[in-house]
Amino acid sequence: MAKKGKNIEYIMLPDKNAWMTTFSDMVTLLITFFVLLISMSSMDSKTLKDMFGFFNEAMGPLEFAQVQEIQGLPTLIEAVPPRVFLDALSLSRNILNSLERDGVGGYSGRGKDILEVRESNRGLAILLNGDVLFDEGSSALRKDALVVLQGIAQTIKDADSTISIEGHTDDQGDEQGQYRLSLQRAISVLDYFVYTSALSPGRFCVAGYGPARPVDTNATNQGREKNRRIEIILLKQRI
Repeated sequence: MAKKGKNIEYIMLPDKNAWMTTFSDMVTLLITFFVLLISMSSMDSKTLKDMFGFFNEAMGPLEFAQVQEIQGLPTLIEAVPPRVFLDALSLSRNILNSLERDGVGGYSGRGKDILEVRESNRGLAILLNGDVLFDEGSSALRKDALVVLQGIAQTIKDADSTISIEGHTDDQGDEQGQYRLSLQRAISVLDYFVYTSALSPGRFCVAGYGPARPVDTNATNQGREKNRRIEIILLKQRI
């Protein structure tokens, strides 16, 4: 009985030295690249222009030009006018200067008797003597005191802040009546700023605190006079 022949499969193994072909090509390209770099570094500008003239014609514009300094460019961004930031000293000085300059109503040189400027965590507060602005128990502004508000209006018109006008009284008389009086006095000051001095009403807010926030004792005439006041506060935070 004849034996069956075995099927033999031959596998071709890759040449172990085949990588040398790729490696030698890579080394050749690197050498060529470095030689080109060295050659270009030794050429002057004219030679480079001539060399790349072919690309300029065949592949589109490729131009060499000298770098020139550009001068006389127009100003594109205009300077932003600075905001008006006041401190207690400059605010007080500005108001007093305005009063002395106007010299109306006999208030020239008496600024310290009618107003005081304080700085607090809320902002800058102008404390006005209520007896200078109003007759006793009245919320109507005295005509001879309008110069005081005029000087303040000229000073605060450009201030970049919300302005709170707050009325205060002493503790004499009916408490509810004192609250109403303090608010009505604050509104009278607001009306002057808006309708006489033409300041924007959107910049203001008003409040009346009656006798709730005294700055001095109510046991003496001098203390009660200090408590009867109008405060005009340039707030640090907008409302």
